[in-house]
Amino acid sequence: MSFWDNVTPQSVACAKDGFKEFRIGDNDAVIKSAVEKVSESGNDMLVITFENDEGAEIRHYIVEGEFKQQRLKQFCIAFGIPFGSRDINEWQGKRGIVVCKQGKQPSRDGYTYNQVSYLRPKPGANLNPPPERSQSAQQQSQGQGQAQSDDGFYDDIPF
Repeated sequence: MSFWDNVTPQSVACAKDGFKEFRIGDNDAVIKSAVEKVSESGNDMLVITFENDEGAEIRHYIVEGEFKQQRLKQFCIAFGIPFGSRDINEWQGKRGIVVCKQGKQPSRDGYTYNQVSYLRPKPGANLNPPPERSQSAQQQSQGQGQAQSDDGFYDDIPF
């Protein structure tokens, strides 16, 4: 048997492309998986793997620290996940936009891979509404500096 057995121009042309990467800029993506892990420095983190329609994958890390809440909010809004949802298995298959930029440091193999810059929702997607404020907080904000008369007319003129 030779190396060249079963190698034809057609078989080479129809072979899978091999390594695929998210391109720089907007990438329509689906959540393939999400896993809770511990970083090399010992911090809790969430590792989210996104996949695009060409089969490329990219990972996004939300690590315990200063920007954790902001990154979680961005992730939830971009992929239509309810705030506070902890069932990471239900996240699979949700779609959003992964915006990528060129990586800064070469990997161990010397190649610089693209990385996630930020996440955003697809145009026209249902966005997560902010958490509802309590009724007492709404009443307080209505009562501050606003004059209302019994005639049902709201007068916000300051003089």
